[in-house]
Amino acid sequence: MAEYDAFEVTRKQIQRGGTILGALCRILRFVLIVIILLQAVALILSYFDDDLAMRLIQGFQSNSFYRIINRFADLAKLPPYAHAMIGVFTSILTDIVLLIYTTLFGKMMLYLSTGKQPFTIDHAKQIRKYSYLALLMCFYNIPLGIIVFSVTILFSYLMEYGGYIQMRADETNRIQEEMIYSFAEVTENKSGQTGKHIKRVSEYSRILAEQMGLSPKQVEQIRITSTMHDIGKLMIPSEILEKPGRLTDEEYATIKTHTTYGGKLLDHVEGEEMQLSRTIALQHHERYDGKGYPNNLSGEAISLEGRIVAVADVYDALTSKRSYKEKWEESRAYDEIVKGRGTQFDPKVVDAFIAAHDKILEVQKNFADNE
Repeated sequence: MAEYDAFEVTRKQIQRGGTILGALCRILRFVLIVIILLQAVALILSYFDDDLAMRLIQGFQSNSFYRIINRFADLAKLPPYAHAMIGVFTSILTDIVLLIYTTLFGKMMLYLSTGKQPFTIDHAKQIRKYSYLALLMCFYNIPLGIIVFSVTILFSYLMEYGGYIQMRADETNRIQEEMIYSFAEVTENKSGQTGKHIKRVSEYSRILAEQMGLSPKQVEQIRITSTMHDIGKLMIPSEILEKPGRLTDEEYATIKTHTTYGGKLLDHVEGEEMQLSRTIALQHHERYDGKGYPNNLSGEAISLEGRIVAVADVYDALTSKRSYKEKWEESRAYDEIVKGRGTQFDPKVVDAFIAAHDKILEVQKNFADNE
C-alpha cells in the first residue's frame, strides 16, 4: 500500500493547500470590500476638505488606469474634488476587478480542497476561462496583470495534465478490477462446493476494514482484491479440493501450496490492485504468532490486508459446509475467532470482528449458500 499511501499524502497536501488559499481569498475579498467602502466614504468627505482630496490623488498616482486617463486629459487642471473623484472611481474599478478575480480564484481553490480528485480536465478548462479575467488587472498594474495571467494559465495546464493522469489511472484501475472479478469467478467455478464463499469473504473483509477506520479508498481496494485470495486453487486438482472426508498429510500439503501458486500467478502482473491481490493470496494463511504458511510470517510482517482476510476467510470456512465437514454453529465459529486473538489472528482485527459482528451476520444471511 506504499504507493497508495504516497498518493493519499499528496492528495491531502493539495487539498490542505487549496483550503488555506481559499481561506486567504475569503480574507482578501473582505479586505477589498472594506477598502472600496472606505474609498467611497473618503470621496464624500473630500468634497468638504481639499487637503483630503489632494491626499487621495497622491494615493492612486501609480494606478495604470489613472495614468492612461491622465495622459489624454490633464487631470491636474480640474478642481481637487473632481480630480479626486476620477481617481477614486478608477481605483474602485480596479479594486472591483481584484474582487471578482479573488472570488473566482477562491472557486478554483474550492475545486482543490473539496473534490475527491483535486485535478480534473473540467476544472482545468474552467480555470483557463477565468484566467483571461486576470488581464483586467492590467488596469491596476500592467506587470502584475501579466504575471497573474501567466501563472493562472500555467496552473490550468498543470491541472489538465493532472486530470489526464487521473483519467489514465482510473482506466487502469477499472481494467484491474475487471480482471480481478473475472479471476474470482473462475476460481469460484473451480469448485462447486464453495458457493458464495468468495463474495462473503469479500464483504467480511470490507466490514472489518471499515471498522478498523481505514479510508474509503482502502476499504474498497480490500473488498475487491480479497476476492482473489484463493486464486492459487486453480492449480490444485479438483479431486483434492472436493475430496469427502479427511485429507491425508500429503493432500493437505498440496492444498497449502495454493498460497504460493497464488503468489506466482500474480507475480508479474502490474498494477497496484493486482499486486495487493498477490499479497493477499500469498499471506491469508499466515498466522499472527508466526506458525502459519507459506513463509511463517508473524505480527506486522504480515500485511494488514492479509491479516484482515485471514479472519474473514477462516470465519467463513468454519460457518460453511464442505465435503470434508459440516458447518459449525455460528456461536462456536465466533468463539473460535475470539480464541485465536493474538495467536492465529491480529488482536486489532479480532476486535473489529467483535465490534462489527452484527454486520457480518447480516452478510452471512444475505449471501447464504443454497444447500
